[in-house]
Amino acid sequence: MSANPDLAAERKFLAKANDRLETMRESAREMMELALASPRGGTHQARAERDVIVRHSLARLEQLEIGDQALSFGGIDYDAELGRVASFHIGRLAVADEDMEPLVVDWRAPVAEPFYRATGKDPMGLTRRRHFALENRDVASIEDELFSAEGFAEGSWDSGEPKLAGPGSLFAAVARARTGRMADIVSTIQAQQDEIIRAPLSGMLVVQGGPGTGKTAVALHRAAYLLYTYRRRLERQGVLVVAPNRIFARYIDHVLPSLGETGVQIMTVNGLAGFGEARIAETDAEARLKGDLRMATFIAKAIKDRERPLKRTAEIVMGAFVVRVTPGDSAEAVRAAQHRSGTHNQRRRFVEALLAVKIAEKYLAAKKIGSTGNADAGSQFDEQKFNILDSTSVDEKQVKKELAQKVKRLPEFQFLVQRIWPKLTPQVLLSDLFSHLPLIHLAGKEILSETETRLLHRPTRFEDDINQWSSSDLVLLNEASIILGSYRNKNEDPDGERGYGHIIMDEAQDLSPMAARMIGRYSLSGSMTLVGDVAQATSPFGRRTWHDIVAPLAKSDPVHLVELEVNYRTPQEVMDVAGGLLKEFAPELKPATSIRKSGEFVEIIIPGREDLFESLAKVVSAERDKVDPGTVAVIVPADDKHLYVERLSQAGLEFSSSGEASVSVLSIHEAKGLEFDSVVIAGANRLLSAATLNPQALFVAMTRTTKRLVIVHNNDVPDVIVDLILKQK
Repeated sequence: MSANPDLAAERKFLAKANDRLETMRESAREMMELALASPRGGTHQARAERDVIVRHSLARLEQLEIGDQALSFGGIDYDAELGRVASFHIGRLAVADEDMEPLVVDWRAPVAEPFYRATGKDPMGLTRRRHFALENRDVASIEDELFSAEGFAEGSWDSGEPKLAGPGSLFAAVARARTGRMADIVSTIQAQQDEIIRAPLSGMLVVQGGPGTGKTAVALHRAAYLLYTYRRRLERQGVLVVAPNRIFARYIDHVLPSLGETGVQIMTVNGLAGFGEARIAETDAEARLKGDLRMATFIAKAIKDRERPLKRTAEIVMGAFVVRVTPGDSAEAVRAAQHRSGTHNQRRRFVEALLAVKIAEKYLAAKKIGSTGNADAGSQFDEQKFNILDSTSVDEKQVKKELAQKVKRLPEFQFLVQRIWPKLTPQVLLSDLFSHLPLIHLAGKEILSETETRLLHRPTRFEDDINQWSSSDLVLLNEASIILGSYRNKNEDPDGERGYGHIIMDEAQDLSPMAARMIGRYSLSGSMTLVGDVAQATSPFGRRTWHDIVAPLAKSDPVHLVELEVNYRTPQEVMDVAGGLLKEFAPELKPATSIRKSGEFVEIIIPGREDLFESLAKVVSAERDKVDPGTVAVIVPADDKHLYVERLSQAGLEFSSSGEASVSVLSIHEAKGLEFDSVVIAGANRLLSAATLNPQALFVAMTRTTKRLVIVHNNDVPDVIVDLILKQK
C-alpha cells in the first residue's frame, strides 16, 4: 500500500482511542472492586444488588477485552451533502470519549454497514472507505477507496470480477501465515459475506459455500452480530455453535472472544448428544442405518416394548395374606400409563401408584373376609396398624392411601413394577436392545429388513464398560433419553433438554438425519444458520441436496438458501486441479471463483526405491521450511492414520494430531474445515486410488491449502488428477 499523508494523524487517533478503551476497562474494574469491598451481610436486596454489579462488571470486562488485536481497522466518510456526521472509525467495539461522542463505532452497528457493502455502483452515501494495515495494534499503512456518483475514483480497486472491498488488506490477510487457530475476518468482510452476517434472526438460513469462501468465519461473525442486535433475547436464550469434531472446535474457539463475545457455547455433535465421546468405530453401513430417521421410530418402539403387562399372575406376600396381581391388573395399569403425557421414567410412578392401590384394595378385602391365602404367618409385614378396620370410626380411604405407600416400599413390589415398567437409562436400553436379536426383531418389525436387523446386533452385552459407543450410537442415546427422561430426578423438566435462541451448525452437509433431528430439538424457535458445501460431503450418506439435509430440522418458518461464490483462500493453481476433479464427480456444481494465485503449481512426488515414510518425512520437513512460520498438514486415510503416525515418528518427524502445531498429521475428517499454508497428501494406495469411489475426500484434502499442495504416492494416481496437473505445466 502506498504512503498516505494521514498516517501520522490516524496513528495518533488510534492511540487516543486505545487510551480511552483502557479507561473504560479501568472504570469497570473499579466498579467491581467497589462492590466486592462493600460490607458483607446486609439485606437480601443489598446482597442481590452487589451480585448484579459484580456480574455486570465481569461481563463488561470480557466485552472490552480485545487481546492483541487492534481496536480500529478502518473508517468511512459520508458525503457531506447527505447532512450527517462526516466520518466514522470502524472497530471491534464501540468506544466514546469523555463527552460520550463516538471515537470508534462497533462494526455491527447499522452505521458501519456501508464499510462492508458499499460498491462503485452503490456507494451507499460514502465518498471514501479506508482500511488500515496493522502491525502490533498500530497503523502501518492506509488503503483508501474513493467513491463518486460515477463509481470508484482513482486509487480504488474496481477492475475485473469479483469486486472486492479493501483488496490490499484482504490479500494481506489471506497470505498471512497460518497459526493453527482461525482468526476473525472483521476487518476484511466482503459485501456478500456481510449480507449473510446481517440476515434476520428468524427462520433457517442455509449458506452453501465452496472451500475458501469464508463460510465458517461468516457464521461465527453472524453469531457476534446477532448477539449485538438481539442482545436481551439471545443472552437469555443462548447461542450454540455445533462443530463437527473437537479439532475443529478448538480451531474456531478464539474467534468470538476476539469479537468481544464470550457467552456463545461451542459443542461438537457428540458433545451435544450428552454421553461422552465416541470410543468405537463403525462401518459405513452401520452409520447409514443408525443415522436413518427410521431409527427414531425404532427407538420409540423398543421403549414401548419394555412397557409390558404380566404374562402370568404374580403374588405379593403381606403378613398372613397373599395378594395376587393378575395380567389384567398389570395391563390396566400399563394402558392407563401409556395414555398419559410425560417420559417413560416419569410415568413409571403412575404405574406404581395404580398397582399399589390395587394391591392395597385386594389386601383390605381379603382381611375383611379373613382369607389368608395360605401365606406364611411369620412374614414381617406389619399388620398392627390395620387391625382397627372393624372400628366404624376408621377412614378407609386414608387407610388405603397409607397402605399403598407401605406397599410401594416392599422389595417384592418394586421387583414386580420393574418387570412391568422398568426404570431405564439410555445406556441400559441400547445395551440390552443391541445384544438381544429377538428384541431388535420385535422393535424393528415392519421398520427394518432382516439384513438391517442383523447389522444392529452385537453378540455380547457390554456390561464391563457401558460407554463403548460409536458416534451414531451417541445420537441414538440422545433420542432415547428424550423418551425415557431422567432416571432419578423426580422433578425433572417435562420438556427435557435446554434450548437455544439461535443455533449455528458448520459442515452441515455431513449431518445424518438423526443428528439433524437431535440438533433441531435444541432450537427454541427454529432460528438456525447452517453452513457447508454439498461438494465436500464425505459422510456415509453421500452427496445430498440441501432440501434433504434440512428436512429433519425445518420447522414452520421458510428455509432461505444463499451461496458464497468467491474463494479467497485456495490458490488458482490448486483450484484448477480440484475444480477439474469436481467437474468429474459433480458436474452440476460450480466451484467458487478463486481470486488469487500463489505461483506454486501442484506437485506429485514418487518415492521410488526409498521407503515411502522416510521419503514422506523428508518432503514434509522441506515443506515446513518453505512455509515457515506457517503450518503444514499431512492428510492421510483415516484407516491408516495410526500407521502413518507410527512410521513418521520412527522417521524422526516432529508433528501433532491437533491441527495447531507447525506440522499436523490428520485424517480427511479431522482436516475438514481447517486451513494450512502447505498440504501434503499421502497414502496413495488407499486415498488417491480410491478417489474415483470417493472423490469428495480428495477434493476436501486438496483445498485445505492457502499456498502449496504436494501429493506423495507409491501407486497409480487417478488419470484425471495426472492430466490436470500436467496441463498446468
